[in-house]
Amino acid sequence: MGRPRPGGRGVAVSSADDHRAFVAAVGRAYEATGEEWSSGPARIYDRLAEALVAASPVPVAGRTVLDVGAGTGAASLALGAAGARVVALDLAPAMLRAHRQAVAARVGAVAAEATALPLAAGSVEGLVAAFSFNHLPVPAAGFREAARVGVPGAPVLVAAYAEDDDHPAKRAVDASAAAEGWRPEAWCDAMRSQVTAHLSTVEGMRSSADVPGLVGDATVHRIDFPEIDPAAMIGWRMGMAHVAPFLAAAGPEVRRRVAQRALTWLGPHPPPVLRSIVVYAGVVMG
Repeated sequence: MGRPRPGGRGVAVSSADDHRAFVAAVGRAYEATGEEWSSGPARIYDRLAEALVAASPVPVAGRTVLDVGAGTGAASLALGAAGARVVALDLAPAMLRAHRQAVAARVGAVAAEATALPLAAGSVEGLVAAFSFNHLPVPAAGFREAARVGVPGAPVLVAAYAEDDDHPAKRAVDASAAAEGWRPEAWCDAMRSQVTAHLSTVEGMRSSADVPGLVGDATVHRIDFPEIDPAAMIGWRMGMAHVAPFLAAAGPEVRRRVAQRALTWLGPHPPPVLRSIVVYAGVVMG
């Protein structure tokens, strides 16, 4: 598209204070995203969540399963369709409020962090983290919590973006928003440069999941979205938490310009969307 990728403000996530600041910043971004996620990214994430739940090494039907980083309900919908009862957990209360009403399987909801689950040991019959552990500076902490709260035999399912996951719609929207004054927040720059790399390979996922009380394996899944047209590709990226709060605050005219410019830069015949994800499927040991 001939446009530079906008730069961001670097930040290190190395100390406990850095960790807390990073997690709080991510929570604020998703808190300001809410319904924008449902109107754009959800159509992508619903199918990815279905693939994650389908990878479970044991049936989820009849289990009460914790959906960590539930967002607006992608994994919750997939769990419900598979016969599970769902307790939704998210750091951002606004995401839980936007949790789709179609999630009839939801039996509870709580705002909390993945590394400090407000649950007793051995109290959960399953746990799913669909693209939430890849937001953790130390994802092993999320796996340790999963092993702590799970009953023996509980499935633990985690998905993250693979290192080769990419699409030109990402750069088109970021560059178009940058033309209107958007710049990545520090948390976003840290996420891209440091945090997501932990789980973006099979080896990284296996290493993070190598915690006491948990056994499983990681594999790469590639999922096609041939029906997603260019306008929907732009809508997907404009609803992501790194840019959606800026667009919401900027108003409808800026949003219209960003969408039109990004669509022009993307062109009428972009490559189809193909998401590449790393999936961990394991169980809690007795």
